[in-house]
Amino acid sequence: MYRNRHALTGPSRPNAVLHVTLNGIGAYRRLPDDIVFGAEQVAAAVRAQPFEIVLDEAMSFKHPGQPQAFVICGRQENEGLLDLRNQIQEGLYEAGLPYNVGGHLTPHMTMLYDRKTVLPEKLDRPVRWTVQEFLLIHSIYGKSEHHVINRWPLLG
Repeated sequence: MYRNRHALTGPSRPNAVLHVTLNGIGAYRRLPDDIVFGAEQVAAAVRAQPFEIVLDEAMSFKHPGQPQAFVICGRQENEGLLDLRNQIQEGLYEAGLPYNVGGHLTPHMTMLYDRKTVLPEKLDRPVRWTVQEFLLIHSIYGKSEHHVINRWPLLG
């Protein structure tokens, strides 16, 4: 529907793992074993309750060196999401691993890449779900390839 409304021509991401990114830990062609091990140790120590997330807006995000990402996102602050992100970032910092500290977090899910800019607009129907787990994903930039390395349930 939005593809037609905005005349987007970029390919859909049918095989992509649709996800909301909380923290990047670097760009690697092949993930180093020590980075994976450290990230898994940090993730195993996270304690968070399941929480609801709502994505209610569509727009373009500019990613350096890539076409614009057409995303759906949520603009309202989400306490559960912020807590999860903070725990992950603090753990990465303490482990000496790369982390993206602070800054505003706009939860978003990339649907496709396109050269056309879509200005922010409310979704006709918000996308909502209860977040019950988080994952370590190796994203292959520019290929829309995502490999799930591990996953952890939110148990509280």
